[in-house]
Amino acid sequence: MSENNKNLNKNELITVSVIFVVVLVLGLILLAVGLNEAFYSSSSTIRSIFKIITYLGEPIVFIVIVAFFYIIYDKKFAKNLALSLLFTTYLNELFKNIFMDPRPATNIDIGDITIENPAGLVETSYGFPSGHTSSAVATWGYIAYDFRKRLYIVIILGIITLLVAISRMIVGVHDLQDVIGGFAVGLVVLLIFTYLEPYGTKQFNALNLPIKLIVIVVSSLGLFFLGIFLFPTSGTDLLPAPVAFSDTGGFSQVGGIFLGFGIAYVLEGEYVKYEPSKLDLKWKIINLAIGLVILFVVYFGLEAIRGVFDSVFYRFARYAIVGFVLGYVAPLLFVKLNKIE
Repeated sequence: MSENNKNLNKNELITVSVIFVVVLVLGLILLAVGLNEAFYSSSSTIRSIFKIITYLGEPIVFIVIVAFFYIIYDKKFAKNLALSLLFTTYLNELFKNIFMDPRPATNIDIGDITIENPAGLVETSYGFPSGHTSSAVATWGYIAYDFRKRLYIVIILGIITLLVAISRMIVGVHDLQDVIGGFAVGLVVLLIFTYLEPYGTKQFNALNLPIKLIVIVVSSLGLFFLGIFLFPTSGTDLLPAPVAFSDTGGFSQVGGIFLGFGIAYVLEGEYVKYEPSKLDLKWKIINLAIGLVILFVVYFGLEAIRGVFDSVFYRFARYAIVGFVLGYVAPLLFVKLNKIE
């Protein structure tokens, strides 16, 4: 079960607030002295190393992390971790399209040059705030929140978050102000979520099954359509000719996973009742291995044919399927395989 689901105490909240203020003030000082793009490295070797680190902020990594906790640790914790990430991703995407901040001039790679992308832009969405940074804070931060009594885990997760943020500047796709903005968005959403989640969960659990499903469907579709119709070219805005409703952006990711994983989580709790705490280590490892294989096959199989559709609606459906497979199909298989009563 989740180690610690209580809100931050006074000392913990003060510590987090001090960290936030220190990062913000330090960042503003560096901006004031003209070091907004000073972290970019001209060394291809260093950039290659940090490209590996920056991959820790990619969607597939976060899906694997949620799957890990869902399969071998605690389903509720994994659900909350996913929600923290989804809310942060959605708000970050909104802010990107509201501020419309261009990325630094270093956001280019000749290997990315195409007819549609003649400048060879590495990232084609707006820059502020950094999505990788906010997602790292929301994900690694929520894990640290749950394991906060183990200081070494908090320190390790803090280092990972910091490295992901710095990597975005070193590889040249973000400047300092983007990263500071991403850190602020991630931390504020994380704090609000940890305080409101218990109340929201209590209210949601009081609903009957049909109403729960209706709430999930309406909410996910509402978030999806609101985002794509307000900002139809989201994810391609820096291209010479931005493409509307293409297979890019966070709105479809969030909406799809919210729909698929949300429905799966509710149905699984009602009919499957997979409980990792009842398993010994051997079966946890077996389940994790099987679950990740299934997840990778579904995820990369659907990714392989994205070019056939190249639509934000296919992107929505793709992530909904991935979420449903993780939340319901895999646990159903585990229960049958493990013979859990």
